[in-house]
Parts: sequence; C-alpha cells; structure tokens
Amino acid sequence: MISKLNLKLFFLFLVISRFAAANELNQGDSLFVSQKYTEALDVYQELFDADRYTYSMLLKMAFINDGLGNYPQALYYLDLYYKKTADRSVVAKINDISEENSLSGYQYNDTHFFLALMEKYQAPFQFILFSFILLLMAYAYRKRQKKEQAAPAVVLQFVLVIVLLIVNNQVFDSKQGIIGSDQTLLRSGPSAGAEPVEVLSRGHKVKVLEELPVWTKISWDDEEVYVRKGKVLII
Repeated sequence: MISKLNLKLFFLFLVISRFAAANELNQGDSLFVSQKYTEALDVYQELFDADRYTYSMLLKMAFINDGLGNYPQALYYLDLYYKKTADRSVVAKINDISEENSLSGYQYNDTHFFLALMEKYQAPFQFILFSFILLLMAYAYRKRQKKEQAAPAVVLQFVLVIVLLIVNNQVFDSKQGIIGSDQTLLRSGPSAGAEPVEVLSRGHKVKVLEELPVWTKISWDDEEVYVRKGKVLII
C-alpha cells in the first residue's frame, strides 16, 4: 500500500514539475519576445541549471549572450545545441564568432557531424546494435544445435560487441569544453605549485580528458595540461 502511494506521489510530483517548467519556459519566451533579454536569460538559466532546457531555448540563450558580448557562453550554447541536434545551420554562426575573436578548436567536418548524429541517436543506435547481437547469438545457437558452421555469426557478433563498447566508451563519453575566463592559466600538473604552461584567453575550445575534484585535465596543442575547475564550460 505504501509503495503504491509513493508511486502516485512520484508521478504527481513529476506532473507538477513539468507543468512548472512549462510555465517558466513560457514566461521566458514572453520576455524574449518583448525584448527583455536579460530578464529572459535569468529565467532560461534557472531552467538550464535544473536540466529542463529545450533546444530552442539554447538558441535563444546563445543569441542573448552574443548580444551582451559574452561570446564564450554564446559558443557554449550553440555548440551544445549542435551536439544534441546535429543541426548544421548553427555551424556558420559558430565559425563567425570564433573567427571574429581569433579562437581555436572550432573546426567542423563530416566526422564531427557523424559524431553529433551518434550523440543525437544514441539510444536507438545502442538498441539496434544490441538487438543484432542478440539475433546473432540466437542464430549461432541454432547453427550449433544443427551441428552446422556458426563461426561467421560468432565473429560478426564479436565485432558488434567491440563496436558497441568503443562507441559507448569513446564517442558518448568524450567531452569538450570552452575556456570561460580570461587569463586562464594552464599547468603541467593538478597542483598550484605545478609548472605554468600557458595562459589562455576565454573562448577557446578544448578537449576535456578528466574532471577532478579541484582541477580539470584538458588537451591543448596535443599536450595534457590542467586548469582550475570552473574555468572550463563543459559541453
């Protein structure tokens, strides 16, 4: 009886939360249409921090930040939108902002587009791969039962398992980030006493290798370096 009550309360809370989020989004959109951009951004930021954003909201946040001169944040929201949607229409705007501010790391090619598609269709892609693996297992089992050759099916099954592992570990878990602060100091190790490597201005895009409690390990000019946590906007 208690578990059923808890379940009902959970669904009630979920419905209320979604209704509240929809109201907040409508409020933000109304402010945006009225050109009250900073007020709209405050509403959008609350929704974003609560992980209740929409893709169109990301574009609006990018537009507002670009207008305010906060180009690292504008690039962050545009890049996040591209990563989630694989919509190439935003690439031109990203390139314009990055070239105008002499920023590196914003090269987009067919490989980046493919990875964005993989990110967008992560769940169905994993489901299809897993389904093929199960079908091959069943096929190989039937072949063995009939004492027939099952080696090709086993090999293909093994290959698909490897592909699934690689995709999960290297594609979907890969992270990038944008330097969010001026005069960001790169160090050779995760310590305030580590040797300084370089000082970066805000806006450069980097590959995030590892997130530590106090430091973030990134790749810059093919070198592994560390920056203080919070200096990089993780995409």
